[in-house]
Amino acid sequence: MKPRCRQVMSAAAFLLLFPLMPSARAQDSSPLGISLHPARAADRAAAITSIQAQLKAFQRDNYQKAVQYQSSGLKRNFPSVADFRRMMQTQYPAFINFKSASFGAAQTPDNGRHLLIPVSLSEGNGVTVRAFYIMVREGKAYKVDGVEGGTAPPPDADPGDSLEA
Repeated sequence: MKPRCRQVMSAAAFLLLFPLMPSARAQDSSPLGISLHPARAADRAAAITSIQAQLKAFQRDNYQKAVQYQSSGLKRNFPSVADFRRMMQTQYPAFINFKSASFGAAQTPDNGRHLLIPVSLSEGNGVTVRAFYIMVREGKAYKVDGVEGGTAPPPDADPGDSLEA
């Protein structure tokens, strides 16, 4: 992913995630003027349906199908399906190799146009990654507008490899 695209996605994710941080959780709105509210059950279900369909497409190595679940804005970040595939395989392998996925409560800052949905992906080898899907309603469907997190935790350090100052 191009550095500029990462910056834009990270900024958008920060604006959505900031109210979830412990210091902001007790407030009705963040200092940035963003407040999140529980999403409607129907909106959550529709967004999760889109996420699950994209995850299944990843598992089937069908990136042409997976791209259909991207928002129009996210699609502009990838010149080709091959570029998107390469990025997913190198930066988000857990989204391809997962064995199970679970979804948390959806939050919205704007009555459901955008949703923030936490997901936990278990790879079956004891590794679980957590991420937030940023979803946007385009027409009647929810599309993936970005993902924050989702990288595997680093392996446990070998004490024999430690560096002492």
